[in-house]
Amino acid sequence: MNPQILLSLDYELFFGPRTGTVEQCLICPTQELAEAAGRLGARLSLFVDALYLQRLAHEAQRFPRLQRDLDAIRQQLVSLREKGHDIQLHLHPHWLDSSFDGEQWQLVTSRYKLHDFSSAQVTAMVGTAKELLASLIGDTVFAFRAGGWCLQPFAQIAPALLAHSIWLDSTVFAGGISDDKERWFDFSTAPVKDSWCFSHDPNLEDKQGPFVEVPISSMRVTPLLFWRMAFIRKILSNPIHNSFGDGSSLAWGSSYYLQRLTRSTISVASMDGLKAGLLGKAFRIEQSKGKQLFHAMGHPKALTRYSLERLENFLVGLGSFTSVTFQDFKYLRPTAASLIDSSLENKEAA
Repeated sequence: MNPQILLSLDYELFFGPRTGTVEQCLICPTQELAEAAGRLGARLSLFVDALYLQRLAHEAQRFPRLQRDLDAIRQQLVSLREKGHDIQLHLHPHWLDSSFDGEQWQLVTSRYKLHDFSSAQVTAMVGTAKELLASLIGDTVFAFRAGGWCLQPFAQIAPALLAHSIWLDSTVFAGGISDDKERWFDFSTAPVKDSWCFSHDPNLEDKQGPFVEVPISSMRVTPLLFWRMAFIRKILSNPIHNSFGDGSSLAWGSSYYLQRLTRSTISVASMDGLKAGLLGKAFRIEQSKGKQLFHAMGHPKALTRYSLERLENFLVGLGSFTSVTFQDFKYLRPTAASLIDSSLENKEAA
């Protein structure tokens, strides 16, 4: 049986001092990747930062130059959907506090997680964001990825998702942990499976739960990778390793960098930068665990010429595979979802 390959992307700008441009962070790298995928018979699933699109549309009323960015994104997403790629929901709520000053975006990231907002606000966010995407590509949105992997505590956001028929999550990667105060998550006890149902805790399988988790593949990486990344960034100037994106990342806490430079850590199977060179290794590890699905993720802004080349080599090396998107997992929707949906909504209202 051919392995199933799922390629997902977080379609977003940078969140550091420079957000980067729509052209370099989104349009160009996504087009390059889509063309490469097309040559090999692969499809993409894009988790679109819909709250950014919402804010972009709002600010375009004051700054007409932003309308060009919005139009370019709309055109690309519609074109991708028509070609069989998938569009799903990604939320970075700090956009609600951010604004455009006429030259660049002024980001306020003090409320970075959905959990920094009230239940009513989260429900409204999910609803307006899903509606925006549906207005572009049709009513085909049912999957979600939390910004920064900040999915927990899940019970706080579950009613908002179910209220808008978002029943599939793809945030978890088995073994992943972050102790960063602002971007905490803990998937250390997640099942090692292609998918599972859950209720209030994505780490805890519940066969009667209203949600389905389709996790990102994960693998252990050594400090050598991060030392190589630091060396290439500081010493080498080979353009093959330059990211398409022209912005700068939001910094993590010091413990994040110390951990990765001193001991092995768990990472997602990634199409970004040097990590793309480990796709073959990650695939073999997943297969050794008896998994049929290999799910690699990435960010258009973080893709490089090197990573595109390594992704192509990986797919070619498989010989044959079955390319899937989240549309292919509709059959997994729990039949009890509607009943538990009503229960959660009533509990939330109380």
